[in-house]
Amino acid sequence: MSYVRVSILGTLGMSEVWSVNPVFDPSGEIEGTTNQANLDAAALAIANLTVGSATSSKLSTSGVRTGCRLEVRSSSGDELLAFSVQASTTPSAGSGSQTMTNQSALVVSLRTDTPGPSGRGRIYWPCLNAPLDATGRLNSAAVTPFLTDMKTYLLGMRSALAAAFPLIGFDLAVRSVKTGQTPHVTRIQVGNVIDTQRRRRDTLPESYTSVSFP
Repeated sequence: MSYVRVSILGTLGMSEVWSVNPVFDPSGEIEGTTNQANLDAAALAIANLTVGSATSSKLSTSGVRTGCRLEVRSSSGDELLAFSVQASTTPSAGSGSQTMTNQSALVVSLRTDTPGPSGRGRIYWPCLNAPLDATGRLNSAAVTPFLTDMKTYLLGMRSALAAAFPLIGFDLAVRSVKTGQTPHVTRIQVGNVIDTQRRRRDTLPESYTSVSFP
């Protein structure tokens, strides 16, 4: 079996790059039916998905979504089987002034029905501009719109993959290197603490908002 890693690519200013890397589990053997045209079509579609206003504003005008890299990897050994890199036809810039450092991010937690660390994952979305409350946390009114936008964005990726491979279904998943399993995501959640893309500050008390997936 195989799985697909989607890497949303972007830049911050003139010198830094970022990526957001969700994983999708296909219902069939994608490497057995894949040709480069399929991969290119899926990557190009994802590279041009609309970035919702609530997610775009977090990038600030310093952040730009520039493209997508798709990787097909084997479930056994994570061997790279095929890939495609496509630039966005029109790079999608964020909005609003940058008020936080380039390492600042909002964490989207991925939850499955598999217990333990192997059933949990997270992706980081750059957060250089966001309304904060008096405690320095994300304003509560901003959490749900961001979560809703992120769900729509992830569903768009799944739809783009399904359109390129119409005989195969795809599920957002968490990839466990330890177990070699790829359990499917049943809900996503976002906390109100601004984090960093390099280190998760688990010791800070945080309020979470969740939504079912898909």
